[in-house]
Amino acid sequence: MTEYLEVAFGGDGNVYIRENINPETVVVTTETKWEAFCLGVKAGEFDHFVEGIDD
Repeated sequence: MTEYLEVAFGGDGNVYIRENINPETVVVTTETKWEAFCLGVKAGEFDHFVEGIDD
């Protein structure tokens, strides 16, 4: 089974994140924090976590 994240914007200012293989566990963050995280991903701030990992 392919693993992936599901992200939902609740309209209440929160973002709800869960894994498709573990849907009963939901992480909640704010839209502001989610946007900051996405900007960091785009800027390469987390690339060092996957250095050396082969596809």
